[in-house]
Amino acid sequence: MNYSRLESRVCLDEGFRAAPYLDTVNVATIGYGTTRILGKPVTLNDPAMTEPQARQILRQDLFSACIDAQSLFTRFDELNSVRQEILANMAYNLGKTGLSRFTKMLAAAETLDYAEMADQMRDSKWFDQVGQRGLRLYFAMVSGEW
Repeated sequence: MNYSRLESRVCLDEGFRAAPYLDTVNVATIGYGTTRILGKPVTLNDPAMTEPQARQILRQDLFSACIDAQSLFTRFDELNSVRQEILANMAYNLGKTGLSRFTKMLAAAETLDYAEMADQMRDSKWFDQVGQRGLRLYFAMVSGEW
């Protein structure tokens, strides 16, 4: 996995906001899509953060997302770097629990059926919520290339 590329793509996908805000599903969020800091949910009353502070939290959360993706997808190590980054990106965005609900995608991953994995991404509520991110990740899952 190209961790640097993953970080850059998640930064682009999430965007940076110094002050807390409500995301597309009304969850209090800050920085690069952070919804929890030190285990506590972000609130709209939390103080603003700097971009370096947000990057530090992002890196910690991305590390956890990579571990979560690897734990959910038993053949994770057999995927190319691009597909690993897609799953880590989704784990970052959805959390482990959210990603674990993609049961048909998990099943398709067992046979390394990338087209079906991509179709399951596209046929989800998540896909409709994330806009261009979903489309970009969908095509990259199909092709294995950015």
